[in-house]
Amino acid sequence: MSHSLILSRRLMLGSMASTLALAACGQIAYDAPKADVADRFAADSPARRAGSNAWWGAFRDSQLDGLVATGLARNLDVLTAIQVIREAQANARLVGANDIPNATLEGALQRGDAQGTGTVVDQSSGTLGVSWLIDIFGANRAARRGAAAQLDAAYLSAEVARLTVASAVAQAYIDARYYQEAVVLTRQSLESRRRTLSLTREQDVLGSVSRIEVLQAEQLVTQAEAQLPALELGYDQSVNRLATLTAGRSGDLGARLRRGGSQPRARYRASVGVPADVIRARPDVRVAERQLAAAVAGVGEAQAAFYPKLTLSGNVTPIDLGSAGSMKTWAFGPQLSVPLFNAANQAQLSAAQAKAEQARLAWQSSVLNAVEEVENALAGYNRDSRAVAAQTRLVANAAESVDLARTSYELGEAGFFPVLDAERTLLDARQELANAVRQQALNFVALSVASSGGVGIPATN
Repeated sequence: MSHSLILSRRLMLGSMASTLALAACGQIAYDAPKADVADRFAADSPARRAGSNAWWGAFRDSQLDGLVATGLARNLDVLTAIQVIREAQANARLVGANDIPNATLEGALQRGDAQGTGTVVDQSSGTLGVSWLIDIFGANRAARRGAAAQLDAAYLSAEVARLTVASAVAQAYIDARYYQEAVVLTRQSLESRRRTLSLTREQDVLGSVSRIEVLQAEQLVTQAEAQLPALELGYDQSVNRLATLTAGRSGDLGARLRRGGSQPRARYRASVGVPADVIRARPDVRVAERQLAAAVAGVGEAQAAFYPKLTLSGNVTPIDLGSAGSMKTWAFGPQLSVPLFNAANQAQLSAAQAKAEQARLAWQSSVLNAVEEVENALAGYNRDSRAVAAQTRLVANAAESVDLARTSYELGEAGFFPVLDAERTLLDARQELANAVRQQALNFVALSVASSGGVGIPATN
């Protein structure tokens, strides 16, 4: 026996001894991280909720319900996420195939004079080969866990896409209805200002008003006319956004919305719940946790690369030599592959560990962002009702002021300037009320999304 062969066997046995001693460390245990959050949110959360993931149903708006349903079915981001799920399913099946023996069948047909005797012989052969990698040190098991975690992440990412689409559709619809209302209010105010301008010009002919009062009345009309294009543009842009989200046509959506409809208002108060439960149920946080699990499984797979690989393989080859007879060959036995120089494996392990640490930090970041989103949404939503109530009172007072100022002016008891100021205040109050209603609806959507367990996946404890 040569010296080099003896040395190689000693190296192999020494490597096997060291790796067998570390076999117990080959499996990486994974426990899902727990979010360290407060016992309750900083803002007081209301007490009632709908009890459904379809939070947009709180608006009781059939057009909004239809748009959300269309968006969830046809939105391109959602359809892309579904294809990502299919890819993850295929990858999981591919990884699982490593635990199944691999069989191949090869065959050949030949005709010729192999011996040079002038006799033509037909020869056929077929080879059946089988190989099986025995997962002693858990490389395949780690790969399966990683693929399963990635599949979970794909499903949850699709849920994030659905939730994002539902939120975007609701926000675009709320904006469209707001601009629609703002256009109506501005046109009503414009008609009132035109009537005032007509009355002022009549008074100017009689010499009852000054030229400056006529100019100010004309300015109010021009101001209202100047506001209309921006509001109409905002409405068109909201409709176009809805068309993109639902993969529809702007013309069709615009025709549907022009049939009428009030600004959306939620018919029940949103509820958040226990912070730990809220954060755990959010699909984006669950995606980050599943990606962390996949990264930890990658560390286990990288560690398994340091250990020997045992493969059982064999083949059977029957050969038909025609008139010359037939023969059969076979071979079967184990094959042991032992890593001797592991610089590449060490680099792969370091990279896997760094990736796992990145995934852990990403999960922590997702938790912090989730808490911030809920707190911000609560802070806004809990103050919206007061803002709407105050703006409603302001509109009522401004409308009464306009009536009194116009009456006093027509009776000659007051000048024209109070009428102009009252009309300007009324339009501003109406616009601010519409904006307050819009902001209340948007904050309801934000709070519902921030505390939602998804659209199609129910929240879990």
